[in-house]
Amino acid sequence: MKVESGPVPTGRKPDAFEMRVRFICGALFGLVVGVGLCVSLWPLGVLGLSALVALAVVGCGLGAARFGDRFWARVRWLQPY
Repeated sequence: MKVESGPVPTGRKPDAFEMRVRFICGALFGLVVGVGLCVSLWPLGVLGLSALVALAVVGCGLGAARFGDRFWARVRWLQPY
């Protein structure tokens, strides 16, 4: 039996609503990560803590919006052992 190989589907492009939902979920995750880092780096100043949380929120939000499920699959500590 011969299998014809056609063009490889690249997936669908998410619409604007899905991109917003992805960004918001990633940003919420980034908020948790940022606050967790603030707890572990407690003697850091207020400006440093604010920058750390903002960076985590924006980074996780953009990562989730851009990469979608691939972003969540790369978050190792969310996966069960």
